[in-house]
Amino acid sequence: MWEAFEACASLRYELSICAPRHVVEKSDDAFRRLRDLRDVVADGFGRDSSECVTGRLRYDRAYQGLRDAMRKDLGADA
Repeated sequence: MWEAFEACASLRYELSICAPRHVVEKSDDAFRRLRDLRDVVADGFGRDSSECVTGRLRYDRAYQGLRDAMRKDLGADA
């Protein structure tokens, strides 16, 4: 789990130097929600626990916000 998470962290740093600020802000939010979900799983909560479900929903919303920001930046949301 920790190794997989590290790959996300390195991609986040790449994005932070290449993307416009509004995309970076959404990326930071998605990363934080993913980190929160990682911590819930590391604490031993199962996938059907309320903590895990809540964490997943928060991450899903943040990730959708990131995708929307990226599509807008690329002009693909028209």
